[in-house]
Amino acid sequence: MSGSALVARHAGRDMRTATRICSAVLMPIGPACVAVIRLIIPGGSGDVGAEVAANPGAQRLVLLLAIPALFTLLPGAFAALRLGRRHRPTLTVWTAAFLIPGYLAMTVLAAGDTAVLAATDIGLEPATVTRLSDEILGLTLFEGLVFVVGHIVGTVLLGVLAWRARLMPRWTAILLLVSQPTHLVAIVVVNPWLDLVAWGCTALGMLFLGVRTLRTSNDEWDLPPLSSSPSGEPADARST
Repeated sequence: MSGSALVARHAGRDMRTATRICSAVLMPIGPACVAVIRLIIPGGSGDVGAEVAANPGAQRLVLLLAIPALFTLLPGAFAALRLGRRHRPTLTVWTAAFLIPGYLAMTVLAAGDTAVLAATDIGLEPATVTRLSDEILGLTLFEGLVFVVGHIVGTVLLGVLAWRARLMPRWTAILLLVSQPTHLVAIVVVNPWLDLVAWGCTALGMLFLGVRTLRTSNDEWDLPPLSSSPSGEPADARST
């Protein structure tokens, strides 16, 4: 058997195609789940306890949708950043500096939603549940601030990155760029349908980034696995 055949035989399996496809699938799932969450989540009136007590099924659906959201938002963000890093490396670093901590802090909010439903299920009065929710928000003020600033500024920068790197049509990049500022407006004016549209635009932008990921070559996506000799020595080391 020739030396080149031996190297090919002992090379690591190339998983780049699989990771690209997986990343493309994950990208829009998280924002799409959050879009539905923002439409149905109780608490828009400010009296969280009363709203959850009146419709606990909505809160259960929120927590159910939070599971795929929490497990896909971060991998989807990393995939989007991987896609843009070779085109605009500095802008990609700044985007990551806001978006990644923002999504990490989101887990704290999900824990608060869980506590509110648990308090309702054990029979606490709605007024007490509202006080509990307010106390949780006060204790997690820093994490909440990281989430708000991180995911809004990070998504704006991701839209700018998509525009400048030409990762998607310009109109889609604009929708991605304005999606989270629109989400902030929706929270201020208490408009769940506007919030649905805002996060829907984020999901649409991530969907286009997913399509771009599918069209990206493996060599542009990542480095190939290192080949090694039968003894386990990297092939590059044998040539020195």
